[in-house]
Amino acid sequence: MGSAARPALARCERGRFLVRPRGVADDAPVNDESGRAQTDSPRADGANGAAPPSEAWRARAVAAGERMSRQPHLNAIRDGVVGALPLILLGSLFLLLAQPPWPALARLLPPSDALKAAWRACAGAVSLYACAACAIALAKRRAVDATAAVTTALAVFLVAQHPQALAAAAGAPQNAVGPLALPFSMLGAAGLFPAFAAAILSVETLALFARRAWGIRLGGGAPDVVVRSFAALLPSATCVVAVWIVVHLFGFDLAAGLAALCAPLLSASDALPALLAVVLIDSCLWMIGIHGLSVLAAVRPLWLAALAENMQALAAGQAPHHLATQEFFVWFVWQGGSGATLGLAFALLFAKSKQLKLVGRAGLLPALFNINEPLLFGAPVVLNSTLALPFIATPVLLTCTTWAAMHFGLVSLPVAEVVWTLPAPVGAFLSTRGDLHALALQLMNLGIACAIWWPFVRRYDRALVERERSAAAAADRL
Repeated sequence: MGSAARPALARCERGRFLVRPRGVADDAPVNDESGRAQTDSPRADGANGAAPPSEAWRARAVAAGERMSRQPHLNAIRDGVVGALPLILLGSLFLLLAQPPWPALARLLPPSDALKAAWRACAGAVSLYACAACAIALAKRRAVDATAAVTTALAVFLVAQHPQALAAAAGAPQNAVGPLALPFSMLGAAGLFPAFAAAILSVETLALFARRAWGIRLGGGAPDVVVRSFAALLPSATCVVAVWIVVHLFGFDLAAGLAALCAPLLSASDALPALLAVVLIDSCLWMIGIHGLSVLAAVRPLWLAALAENMQALAAGQAPHHLATQEFFVWFVWQGGSGATLGLAFALLFAKSKQLKLVGRAGLLPALFNINEPLLFGAPVVLNSTLALPFIATPVLLTCTTWAAMHFGLVSLPVAEVVWTLPAPVGAFLSTRGDLHALALQLMNLGIACAIWWPFVRRYDRALVERERSAAAAADRL
């Protein structure tokens, strides 16, 4: 928000607004609401001028968050999940059409088996697409050949699985064994974590060989594509052969073993304490200016795996059983963005201060589509002690109400991926296959969010009105 939109220039410093009257030089001290002179330099803590402990703690927290957000493997996994989302969205559409919320609608649609075939090719093979996307993302960060990274990662992922015998054909001898085939289930939600492991192993091996200059080097003006193919031959063979020896000669089922190790983590993520931990970490990180989900990238594979298993259960005619999906948070908890700031946006519509009026008008439309940066940095919420409590407490309470409604069967569990920029009522309705109870829960949560945000916004708004009046009076005296 620029100074042209306000009668006096105000700066937000650690949750307080320091007002500089018109005509005062930019480098001159400014007065806070009590009239004391303030400067741009940080407050000294003792004779040596060191920053106070709270500032030092915040600096350490920001540095730790930035290091984690730049961690290459977590970023590659996050990009792998995001890269697979278009096909998850398409698969969700086919599954919703194959299992329409209204039975009468099925008469107007293609056969269910035909629609499920398209779902299996999209969302049913999500591990293949996530593996390729993760390998490409990590290859860019390691500066290795993306084509070699993808092909090697997919080969490692497939060779890590034990083939299973299919049923023998009709009329075959009693002890006859059918042909061997890879289990299709491992290409779906069950294979997500093995897929990410295969991508990371392949790319890191390619990067190691490139750094050590190990491999076949062609000269004599050979085409670049041929040179890159031969350069990747040795590291690709090393990865594939090593995994093949472990799985098919020593008998260790790496893919199934890794999936089994991650299964308890997936189940634990459905528990209320785990859900509360996610929203608390997200809100606390945002309060110090760190994008919460950039640090929580490690939970995205869990959300995708949970949603994919719900989709598989629905396609098989079974009841979904996972709560911890991205749809749980986006449509029922983080309405308008982290902190359930759609409630804040509605509360700002009744603000009397010029600053909050402007922020409310500018931030409402983005908040309807789950984009809340204008609110977080315009009000501001970040580093603002007055608005910290509702920003943290609102998602906690909404998590409890949503978990209770879904845990006790009052609201259907999410079974479809929906574009996160849709308005919350639409997203809640579609992700639960048209469950009207989900729509009612979403509207109830929105009402709770508005009720929590309202008194804090009113208090903050009154303080800003007084400051604006003081600034205007100081400007008139000049």
